[in-house]
Parts: sequence; C-alpha cells; structure tokens
Amino acid sequence: MVEVDVSSFSRSLSDYEPIIGSDEVRSIMSLAERVRGAKVIHVNATAYGGGVAEMLKSLVPLLRSVGLNVKWEVVTADPDFFRTTKRIHNALQGNMEVRLTEEEIRHYLEVARKNASELDLESDVVVIHDPQPLPIIKYVTNRSSPWVWRCHIDLSDPNPSVWAALKPYVMMYDALIFTMEAYVPRDVRGPKIYIRRPSIDPLSPKNKPLSPSEVLKVLSRYGVDPDRPILGQVSRFDPWKDPLGVIDTFKLVKEKVSDAQLVMIGAFAHDDPEGTEWYRKTVKYAEGLKDVHILTNHDGVGDHEVNAFQRASTVVIQLSTREGFCLAVTEALWKGTPVVATRAGGIPLQVIDGVTGYLVDRRDYTTAARRVVELMRRPWLARALGNNGREHVRRNFLITRSLRDYLRMQIDLVSNVATRPELQRATAPAGSK
Repeated sequence: MVEVDVSSFSRSLSDYEPIIGSDEVRSIMSLAERVRGAKVIHVNATAYGGGVAEMLKSLVPLLRSVGLNVKWEVVTADPDFFRTTKRIHNALQGNMEVRLTEEEIRHYLEVARKNASELDLESDVVVIHDPQPLPIIKYVTNRSSPWVWRCHIDLSDPNPSVWAALKPYVMMYDALIFTMEAYVPRDVRGPKIYIRRPSIDPLSPKNKPLSPSEVLKVLSRYGVDPDRPILGQVSRFDPWKDPLGVIDTFKLVKEKVSDAQLVMIGAFAHDDPEGTEWYRKTVKYAEGLKDVHILTNHDGVGDHEVNAFQRASTVVIQLSTREGFCLAVTEALWKGTPVVATRAGGIPLQVIDGVTGYLVDRRDYTTAARRVVELMRRPWLARALGNNGREHVRRNFLITRSLRDYLRMQIDLVSNVATRPELQRATAPAGSK
C-alpha cells in the first residue's frame, strides 16, 4: 500500500466557522472529543481523479485536526487490474453485458491478497472505498476492529453475475455505507447500513473564492470569450457521463444562441483505463464544430482552472445516464451556477427542478437544450437559481457535514465493539440494518 501525503492540504475546523457558524463548530468538536485518538484507515484505488480522492484529500486532514489518527492508503496494482475493476464498476452500475473471466477474478483477488499483506491493521476502524480494494478483507486474519465498505456507485440494478461474484466479500464487512437507500442491494442482510451523502470542501483550490480577474486570466489562457454565454461540463470522459450527448445538446443550443460556447473539462484518473478512449471519441465527435473547447489535466487544467470555468459558466450541464452522486454538480451549485442535469442517481438530491436548476430525462437532448437556452436568455433567472443552489449546498453537502457523519459512525462502531464480543474475537461479522 502507498500512503497518500495530505500535509499540503492542512485544514482546521475553525477555518470553516465563517461558512457553517460557531454553533456547528462546537457541536462537531463535542463529537470529536468522544473518539479523540482513535485510529482510522481509509483505502481506495487512486490519489488523483474522481470524487473519492477529492473527498479524502480534505476529509483526512480535517479528521486529524479534530484529534483522530487517520491514514489514507492507495492500492498498488497493474493496468490489467484496473481494466478489470473498470469492467466491474460498469457491471455494478447496470451494464448487463459484462462477463468476468476466471483469470480476471483470479487476478483481482491476487492483487487484493498482495495489498492486504501491506495494510496497517492496527486501527480502530478500517474504511474500504468502492470495488477495487473490496476483497482485501478476505485476506485479513485476526480482525479485532470493525471494517466498513463505502460504496460510492449506484448498485440499484447491478449485473447479476458480477454482483454474485462480489457479494460474498461485501457480506464480510461489519458495516456498509451507501449514498442513497435505493442503492442498497435487496439481498444484503447482516452488516449495519449507513446512508451518507458525499460532499465538497468549500476551501479547496477547486471551490475557494476567486476574484473576477483570476477567472478572466484562466478564460483568456484557453481562448474562451468571457463576454459570450458559456455552457460548461466537468466530468470524467466516460460513457455513463454521455459526453457525446452533451455535444448534441450544444448543437441544438447553437441554433438558438449562436454565440454560445461549450467547455468540456475532464481528468485522466489512474484507475480509469477507458478515459483515454472516450476522450478521443469525444474530440472526434466534436470535429468541425465551432466554439467547442475540450480540455484535460494534460492541457494544464487543474483545480484552479476548473474553479474558474465553473464560475464563468452561464449554465453547467450534466447528462449522466447513471450516476452515484456527481460532485461536479455540487461544485457548480456552490459557485452559484445553475445546473441542467438528468434525473440520474444522486443528482436530484442536488438539482431541485425549477429551484436550483432543471432536471431532464436521460437522453432528452431537446429539453436539455431548451432549458439551457432559457437560462442563457434570462440572466436574472440563472442568478436566482444559482443563489438557491449555493445555499442548498451550504446546508447539505459541505465537507464539515461529512466530518460530522464519520465521527458519528466512529462513535457508533466503537461502542459496538465494546458491547459485541464477536467483533473482539474477529469472527464472522454481524449486525442489523
């Protein structure tokens, strides 16, 4: 395992007091006192790219700042492993055509076994994120503390054969965390279930306030005109994000708003081998279209640039066909930018139709374009929805709320260890939903 260094993202809970208020700070500190000194290990697949890494980058320093001993580890694996886990990810989100071979399963488990031998097991709670490191628990003996699997994806309608292959490892965990109740598989019985929403860090480089001059500098660098309407999207290049549908929608928008611009931003994550393929497909699909800017981290687009583009966008669009939660929507709303998005996964928790943006059906590009045009032509409406969106995020989806959630879970699980001898003896996990 490789430990992620988050020292450059140092945070103090008091830094957030102007945003969340002193009462909330005191309440969180009171919870933290009950588990001060507890050791927690988080394990995921990558330190860069995607919502899980974004959240851990802020959550781990915050947990440390309130007195917990927290480590963040990343699995080490070869490209074949990540090709397999991407297929697993797609299958769990509903791709019924995926069939894992015996060799893929064997290698998937072998990587888990090797990583388990390097994992620091002396902890009060271990949190494993998503399918990539899921089977590590199989190769851990003498467990004396609770293990939690945090699933960030939509498991409401998984590929039956792939889910059957992974379910035995899921059932080894003492507790499971899902984003929505609808994501909890119907055949899961035993582990304790938590429902927890993802969140963003309002003080991170991607979300902190920027001056108008800083925004303008970024737009100028990439040849985007700040005086013309901008339709923005920030997502991985992935079939579930429907990037080609975004381009189709933009074509329809251009028929009504001829000076509109499209900015599509994506990053290539270590654990997503399909990203390059879908980036190429997207670029090819946009060939010959005016005013389309397709940018990545390879073009020098980092958190600061994403921040600027989300603030400069007249409207942000997200046309996912399946979605766990979509923090890119949260980020845009926090910046006061209205969002037009599909009714997919956790997006409707954020985009309240007619209040913080507009919801459309999957692949209904005509309606999506009509809503985008409406907001481009009515700046006062875009501002009103954007202001509502920022307040909605402040109340529900900031990292301090995730901090509170993890502290409560820690308190709950530690108390369970004290009262459940079977966990102390590291026998099969038990619990109740």
